[in-house]
Amino acid sequence: MTDLLLRGGVVITMDPDRRVIADGAVAIRDGRIAAVGPTREVEAAHGGAAQVIEARGRAILPGLIDGHAHAGHGLVKTLGNNDSEAWSEACRIIYTLASPPSFWRAEAKLAAFERLRFGVTTGVSLLGGGDSVQRVDEPVFCDAHCEAVREVGIRAIVALGPTRPPFPRPYVGSDGVERPVTFERQLETIEACIANWHGRDGIMISTLMPVYREARHDPAKVREIERQGRLVRDAGRKRATLFHQDGHRSGSIEMAERMFGLLGPDAFLSHCTDLTDADIDTLVRTGASVVHNPSAIAAVRGYCPVPKMLEAGVGVMIGSDATAPDRSGDMFRHMFQCIRYHQRAYRDETMIPPGKALEMVTIDAARGLGLGHEIGSLEAGKLADVITVDLSAPHMVPANMPVARVVYFANGHDVKDVVVGGRVLLRDGSAPHLDATEIATEAWRETDAMLDRAKLRHLAVEDPGWGKVRR
Repeated sequence: MTDLLLRGGVVITMDPDRRVIADGAVAIRDGRIAAVGPTREVEAAHGGAAQVIEARGRAILPGLIDGHAHAGHGLVKTLGNNDSEAWSEACRIIYTLASPPSFWRAEAKLAAFERLRFGVTTGVSLLGGGDSVQRVDEPVFCDAHCEAVREVGIRAIVALGPTRPPFPRPYVGSDGVERPVTFERQLETIEACIANWHGRDGIMISTLMPVYREARHDPAKVREIERQGRLVRDAGRKRATLFHQDGHRSGSIEMAERMFGLLGPDAFLSHCTDLTDADIDTLVRTGASVVHNPSAIAAVRGYCPVPKMLEAGVGVMIGSDATAPDRSGDMFRHMFQCIRYHQRAYRDETMIPPGKALEMVTIDAARGLGLGHEIGSLEAGKLADVITVDLSAPHMVPANMPVARVVYFANGHDVKDVVVGGRVLLRDGSAPHLDATEIATEAWRETDAMLDRAKLRHLAVEDPGWGKVRR
């Protein structure tokens, strides 16, 4: 028997033929897609579904994929009034000294709920941020994050890696006691999190290493980076995890492979601005993928050469780099930002058509994360991650050219229904298994307590910049 039928919508399949079916349906059984096609044909073969979503006036798409974001950031939004240096230092303090497990749980639930509401069914989250500051001193912090995401019900890839040297680094643990944490302790934590969560309840773990980009290295430092990188990569390879790095630019990709041997087809690298020809050649040769974050500050300070990489055959996905300091997890926003970013760079309005942008948050992203056989398109046999997008709102009418409508005009709040693995998590914009007020209240409570613990309340005093041309 068919468990769920979505019918009567404009199905944008993202399948190999990129079919767009004007009056289409998707049938789901046992958590997977049983059929995709014209409504009349699918209903004839899969009638009597236990549950039906009437999608007339809506687009039916595969769930969106966010290739790069940061856990923790959801509770430090806007701190520092766009002072990047102050904000990064705040992240260091908060993530190592002022964030108990309850902080990570509240933030994860808030961020996962935001993703769900915006139609993101799979998302990557680094367990921390700033300059490679990770919460990897005890497994309990990763546990708190993953348990909260599991309650929301979306898929997650949690990236864990050691902090940047020097070691040991001071952390205030779950018991409230400050103690020095060595690289070896961090590695043990990463290995424990892989054992606890990788492949469980829709959650995967990815290992991570900081990006090193110095022109010259002390030989002893090079040997230590090689040792740490080898140990982290070995920990991931034992369980076939992905490998991630955050913040590549201008020669660092070529160096990561030549000096440290870090790359491969299981690697995906974020930002990737001002790349050299050698960097792009390295990506092609190793099969590593790139996460383009067009709304991030790094994309202002440098240019991510997406068209050049795509023409060379490099897989590129889009990431939000969210949810802070000044951006959300709305992938519709980031798709449009991507398009304009490259049109402006090339002074050419034909760059990055809407179909390519949509590929970069669906099937291309799935392939870059090694999941193209399971998610990223609406095809029989794949996991049933499906969303609907309202085509009837004033900004979406007339709803001709549906791919362009969805990419150019939609926003996250136009998402009406979200299905993950055949389970309906959002119906007509409501998530009945979640209490939105409770999630927001807990986020407020944890943020307030964190500002006091970290002595950073002054960074939450707003300066909008009235009357100024620049801050």
